[in-house]
Amino acid sequence: MSKNTHIITIDGLAGSGKSAVSKKLSQNLGFYLLDSGILYRTFAYIKNIENINAFNKDNIGYLMSHLSLVPTNDLRFNIVFKNNDITNKLYSEEIGLAASVVSKIELLRLALLDLQHECIRDPGLIANGRDMGTKVFPNAILKLYFTANLNIRAERRYNQLLSNDSTANIEDIKKSLQDRDEKDINRDISPLKAAKDAIIIDSSELNIESVLDKILELYNIKELEI
Repeated sequence: MSKNTHIITIDGLAGSGKSAVSKKLSQNLGFYLLDSGILYRTFAYIKNIENINAFNKDNIGYLMSHLSLVPTNDLRFNIVFKNNDITNKLYSEEIGLAASVVSKIELLRLALLDLQHECIRDPGLIANGRDMGTKVFPNAILKLYFTANLNIRAERRYNQLLSNDSTANIEDIKKSLQDRDEKDINRDISPLKAAKDAIIIDSSELNIESVLDKILELYNIKELEI
């Protein structure tokens, strides 16, 4: 990692298309991709399998000592807990809703800051999440904030779950997204909001290719400004 490693942050609502665009952008630029949401899903999952009633400084420290993010050949990070790759166990709607609750815990968010900073690698990093531009990487070269219509977001999430061989009900997904929006936007610690210098992208009627082209144009402009 060099001092000038480029970071692009993509924050926004669940199902707004930010994950799909982040993947495409990572492939296009050859940057590593960090999905911060998977970290909170990880602790929601661990809370269940470890029978933890409440997180505190001691058990967070213990769990962090057994947790690692392992870079992959496709520029991602797999989640390894106690030497077991648990990445594919983290994408159910139940875990997603529980993650929104877990993400309110200030001690946990602070503990995860260093872990996320360790993901900065040359030639660059795409950081996809809820507070990437406001809290985790405030000095990113380019900050984006995604939004989209609720019905469209629910349909996208439904198709994503089906592609992962998960069972899904679109009305349940819509309710889950509404609940997550409310929790994320109204939490006291690092609430979901656009950074002051973020560019807002409403992806409701946009396809991935057109959004990607726009972001690459914005990134090229930022590079010229340096």
